[in-house]
Amino acid sequence: MIKSKTLNAAFLASLPVLMGYVTMGMAAGILLSGRLERPDTVGWAFLTSASTISGALQFAIVDWISRRTALVEAALLTFCLNVRYAMYGLSLLERFRGVGWGRKAYLIWTLTDETYALEVECKVPPGGNPVNYCLAVAGFNHFYWVAGVTLGAWCGRLLPFSTRGIDFAMTALFLVILTDQCRERRNRLPALIGGAAATVGGIVFGSANMLIPAMALMLGTFLVLGRKLEAEARV
Repeated sequence: MIKSKTLNAAFLASLPVLMGYVTMGMAAGILLSGRLERPDTVGWAFLTSASTISGALQFAIVDWISRRTALVEAALLTFCLNVRYAMYGLSLLERFRGVGWGRKAYLIWTLTDETYALEVECKVPPGGNPVNYCLAVAGFNHFYWVAGVTLGAWCGRLLPFSTRGIDFAMTALFLVILTDQCRERRNRLPALIGGAAATVGGIVFGSANMLIPAMALMLGTFLVLGRKLEAEARV
């Protein structure tokens, strides 16, 4: 049982995520509603957001549905988009050691960039349990995302309008984050590697098929230049 003091602390810490997840979730839900054009869109929005706790993947699902993407390709793209979470999890192994498999599975499943940041910060109140705090943060953030996507799909069904440009919302968010990160010198080389890999992938394989090759090229380059990147990060 999570104490009310721990729940309150987790809720307050998650408020910035609430604003972002509901806004981005609504954009994804509206886009899904516009592309599916089915009477049960709201139900699909709920199911996909409840099981796919990833902003980039939620937006990608819409494109996969419209393109009728093969299951194998979708699985590979999902792996490429979410492989970074495995790296996040390594830094949390010690904190979650000894936690029951049920709770551990939920913590792994709900790990996102924003949830990870709050779990690492871990503003647990005095006397509180860090694992319970992380569970509460994960639960709140999960709820915000599901609520945003479902509400967006409902609004899209209730008030049909053109969804043109909405799919750029996630790209715009990443561009803002990238711009902020590139202000620091140590983050510029990874950004250049990512941009170069995407460019090469687009030229060689075309815009429709470039994601998997670009991600593979990017990850391979990071592995080769791992020590150099670590050295720059310490500067």
